[in-house]
Amino acid sequence: MKARVRSALACVACLAAGACDGTRITEGLEEPFAVHDAQFLDGELPGLPPDEGTAAPRPTAATTETTVLRPGLPNVAFFGWATLDAVSVAARIEGQGSGYWVVPAGPPDPQVQGEPVRVWRFVADLHRSLTPGRHRLLVSALDDAGRAGNQVATSLCIHRRVPDNGNACDATKAPPEVAVSLEWDRPVDLDLVVVTPSGEAIAARSPAKGLGAEEKINRSSPDKNPPGAGYLDFDSNSGCRIDARQLENVVFQERPAPGSYLVYANLHDACGEPSVRYTVTRWARAVVDPAAGTYEVVPAGKWSGTAVAIQANGGTRLGTFVAEFFVP
Repeated sequence: MKARVRSALACVACLAAGACDGTRITEGLEEPFAVHDAQFLDGELPGLPPDEGTAAPRPTAATTETTVLRPGLPNVAFFGWATLDAVSVAARIEGQGSGYWVVPAGPPDPQVQGEPVRVWRFVADLHRSLTPGRHRLLVSALDDAGRAGNQVATSLCIHRRVPDNGNACDATKAPPEVAVSLEWDRPVDLDLVVVTPSGEAIAARSPAKGLGAEEKINRSSPDKNPPGAGYLDFDSNSGCRIDARQLENVVFQERPAPGSYLVYANLHDACGEPSVRYTVTRWARAVVDPAAGTYEVVPAGKWSGTAVAIQANGGTRLGTFVAEFFVP
């Protein structure tokens, strides 16, 4: 292990110039957790597991500035501190992917935590293959001889891409009764439209239905919304302002009005792309254990299609009919 860690440290030194021993610097970028400008190595993270003995060097903390993490989220900043004998840090999300990432430690900073430490920082993409749920970010520090200290563990909640009220990390939190998701593969302005049994369309221009004249959808506290109300959670890539999300959801926190619901995918603007492939998924709340009061989110239908640039209409039409589902 020491020889391998020394090799990792050598590669850290030449990150700016390319790869070491012919290894591609892009290796590992399809991992669920992919760190920018870092060296990827297969295998388990070096260092003693958290709370098992004491070894130097060591990281003293690890955290992230982003409060809501989800698969598909790019450019998430992680940072922390390590003792002065650290020259690099290695990191991975426990149980996700096949290896870990190594980045150089930062310069000494005498202002942090009352003692001189090194500040480290890296930026990572959370790919869509990252499993939602409660995870641990593990970080270990390495010295100039390749010795690894204790690992530090930080708890992360990875939310689902479909709104679930925190159910991915706490099964006792009930997810929405019904949710419809539209996900696509190109940087275009594609809109999800759901037409209710009353003929009302939930879409970017009318993002909420089932409300009184003075009511508004409360996205931060979904339980405070009127029963059966539905809303669009986000207008992705609106006006070709590309946000890398490429996902929209229409959410009904409680059982919506009975009847037939029609789902459309509307190409508002192709944004210079010739075509786009999309998938619509209907999600439902399922009870796992009535006695324990636990739930999960399950797929209740999935449909796919393609839209081409000539179909772009600026929102003047409903778009392409995708599916119909019924609420009893």
